[in-house]
Amino acid sequence: MPFGGGAIGKKGKKPWTVGEEAAEEILSNLREGGCVDEYLQDQIIVFLALAAGRSTIRTGPLTLHTKTAMWIAEELTDATFDVKEDTDGTILLSCEGIGYTSRKAAAARAHVETLASR
Repeated sequence: MPFGGGAIGKKGKKPWTVGEEAAEEILSNLREGGCVDEYLQDQIIVFLALAAGRSTIRTGPLTLHTKTAMWIAEELTDATFDVKEDTDGTILLSCEGIGYTSRKAAAARAHVETLASR
């Protein structure tokens, strides 16, 4: 589970206080029950949209950044997102991705297949 936590130190603030604040942020994300923290939520949207088929992740409450990223992904691609609250209060975020393959990747795959068939 990719989670992170951060806190900012300042003059006069004890280092262990900074550590406790960072740890509390991590614990807060873990309590949400998702598989990604609020900072990764919006960043993973583009990968869900570009992936082939249906992808689903479990998160805590969706951030405004995540909702915006979903809207943009749907506007720019044919990907579709579905959001459902699970019985435990977590969010199941699903996406039917577009199965994007770059021309370079397709060319490399074709080359490998050609070499393999020799």
